[in-house]
Amino acid sequence: MRNISSRLATALAAVAAGSAVVFTAGCSTSGGDGDVVTLEFWSFYQGSEADFVASWVQDYNASRDDVQINHTVVSQSDYTTTLIPTALANGSAPDILYVEPSTFTKYAESGALADLTPYYTDELRADILPAVLDSASYDGKILALPTELETLGLFYDEELLAAEGIEPPSTWDELKSAAQALTTADRYGLVLPVEDSGYTLFNFYPFMWMAGADVTDGDGNYTVDTPEFADALNFWGSFTANGYSPSSLQIGPWDVGNIATGVAAMQESGSYAIKATETDYQDAAIAAAPLPAPAGGEPFTVAGGQKLAVNAASEHIEEAADFIFSGFGSDDISVASGWVTEAKFAYPARQSVIDANQDVFDEGLRATFTAFYDTARPEPSYPAVVTEALRTALQDVMFGGMSGADAAKKAQAAIEAG
Repeated sequence: MRNISSRLATALAAVAAGSAVVFTAGCSTSGGDGDVVTLEFWSFYQGSEADFVASWVQDYNASRDDVQINHTVVSQSDYTTTLIPTALANGSAPDILYVEPSTFTKYAESGALADLTPYYTDELRADILPAVLDSASYDGKILALPTELETLGLFYDEELLAAEGIEPPSTWDELKSAAQALTTADRYGLVLPVEDSGYTLFNFYPFMWMAGADVTDGDGNYTVDTPEFADALNFWGSFTANGYSPSSLQIGPWDVGNIATGVAAMQESGSYAIKATETDYQDAAIAAAPLPAPAGGEPFTVAGGQKLAVNAASEHIEEAADFIFSGFGSDDISVASGWVTEAKFAYPARQSVIDANQDVFDEGLRATFTAFYDTARPEPSYPAVVTEALRTALQDVMFGGMSGADAAKKAQAAIEAG
């Protein structure tokens, strides 16, 4: 195996791109000259990731007398769907924002994100993988700071599949057959995300690409009313329609505790779930494989991940930028490294972090994900009307009894009307 640093650098450059609590919304506050600036920051992580973010905030606060971060943990499922959109609309959003491809263009178009270009040094620009930097840019400005890249795979109960004489599926037909065979009165064969959210769309993209579909044509037009897109919708929706996948979950669709607790035998989830298999679910026999592809087709996964941004309405953009760059844009890469190697497992956005952590990417399930990383495409970022039409199409085939062709036609009409 050739050097992981050069291999990941090549692959990364090719691809890209808790419980809710009561909180006080609003941007930063300061009482006057000489007073401490308090910045609002909402995060949505749990477990080791939540602990890491809390420690980062604590360390930053301890290092500053003039700026303090007021950190609040909110629901992950609500963050992008209701909390941030509502807060941005009524002027009560926090100073520091998390954005992802499903929300980046929407927020950028609306002017919600502050221009962070002045805070990028030449050295940092050179250190961030070029395609990743492009994914944080809009209209010639850099509006976010990438923190990670995460890919999707198929997790499964290794002991259960072996006991049932089922090989980890590598094709669509095998995935459907395995899901059917593994579904019982007490267990689903496969967990797929079902919420009307960007996360569900993120999980759908590889299946869309593997069906030979895309959302844009070569001329930049949005074209989803195609047989290929309908095929992808039909395949995705068939698992819920046939009862092989649950229509709702007690824990998040990203949490492989669905496998560990016996809810399902298999689950689509991401590299971010690997940490939990080593800690919370270390007694479960959870293995991973690439996402199955159509017979004879090319396999794909998707590379997404969170970025940190600053609310353009903040009265203290410079101070907010200082906080996020202190962790993920600094010459001191301890926070950036710890995030993708200790708090969770993800791929770094910066070459220096790759170089400093070469061995981590070839350990355990990390090696499985690293082996198929070069099949990743960047998670696309579309205008809100397109994203909403795609999300609705998924809901239509999963729960509306609609065929893929009809859902694709409806999505096309919504996009053109928007």
